[in-house]
Amino acid sequence: MKISLAMIVKNEEKSVTKCILNAKKIVDEIVVVDTGSTDSTLKVLKEFSHINLFRFQWENDFSKARNFAIEQCTGDYILVLDADEYVTFGKRSELEKIMKQHQIGRMKIVSKFKKDGQVYEASSYISRFFPKEVRFTGAIHEQLESNLPRVDMKLTVAHTGYLDKEKGSRNIPILHQELEKYPNDAYYHYQLGKEYRLKREFQQSWLYLMKAYKLADDRYAYYNQLILELLQTGKELADKGTISVIVENEIKLKHVTDFHFYKGLFYLDYCLKHLEEAINLLPNIEASFLECIAISKKKHIEYLSGTASFLALYNLGVYYEAIGAVPNAKRYYMESAKLGYEPAKTRLSAM
Repeated sequence: MKISLAMIVKNEEKSVTKCILNAKKIVDEIVVVDTGSTDSTLKVLKEFSHINLFRFQWENDFSKARNFAIEQCTGDYILVLDADEYVTFGKRSELEKIMKQHQIGRMKIVSKFKKDGQVYEASSYISRFFPKEVRFTGAIHEQLESNLPRVDMKLTVAHTGYLDKEKGSRNIPILHQELEKYPNDAYYHYQLGKEYRLKREFQQSWLYLMKAYKLADDRYAYYNQLILELLQTGKELADKGTISVIVENEIKLKHVTDFHFYKGLFYLDYCLKHLEEAINLLPNIEASFLECIAISKKKHIEYLSGTASFLALYNLGVYYEAIGAVPNAKRYYMESAKLGYEPAKTRLSAM
């Protein structure tokens, strides 16, 4: 059976070559659709003689562009990558296994992003390998429309698109456009809340995330991430409503290290800002970060790398330092520093 790589690109002159070179080992055909590049992307692509290159008039709709790319493919199965992604682990045999079972393959995408001068990694599984007859739906943050079973593959892709690009100015208008058509779509409310958090517009973020929370079902694939977004925005606002979200999801997300980590960060900030009112919540800070370490030794989910290790250890150090337990603070800073976390090394040198 034949595998086609389907890509849509725009102004990706710096990254598209690496994406193609890493992917060509596992596919039979490469189809690239340019949606209006104004840099040297087209020139770079024309240097690859084996690429089938097409152009598509951008219509503010990612599904239309992706579906056009799929329609140009001749393979039995389609692999979708963006130009700022590249395969770092996985063999063609993994894709062939999915094809034989007539399933949809979910690949692990590891995204790098910067915060406070540090580079972090977050990972998630996304459906990107599927039979040619399957199509995308949704103008943005598009999803595959299919009832075929979805299986996590041993295929890892690095995504560098969040390192130096701010995509909110592109994404937010399209999300508002979709919400006008589908005002009760929990997924679009979630994505819009996420975009506003990234822009540090936390009040707007909270409104859209809470709307999504009221509309969402905990069986939705993005439910865990929705709760994590709420905790992060709630932390910035020190919003008491975050406590209800935490309590309502203690059981559902008990195996997710990020949940306990962001819960700990929320309680830390909330107690600092509302100390007299929140004095009874102080033990929750320590308990949350300790739980991150405890469940790391069991079967668990970790989206943000370090929530089960160096990030939890570092924040335990912050907590103990804040309450004056210096020996404990040093101990946890040292454990975090041993794992290479630079802020922990900085705190140790300052003590």
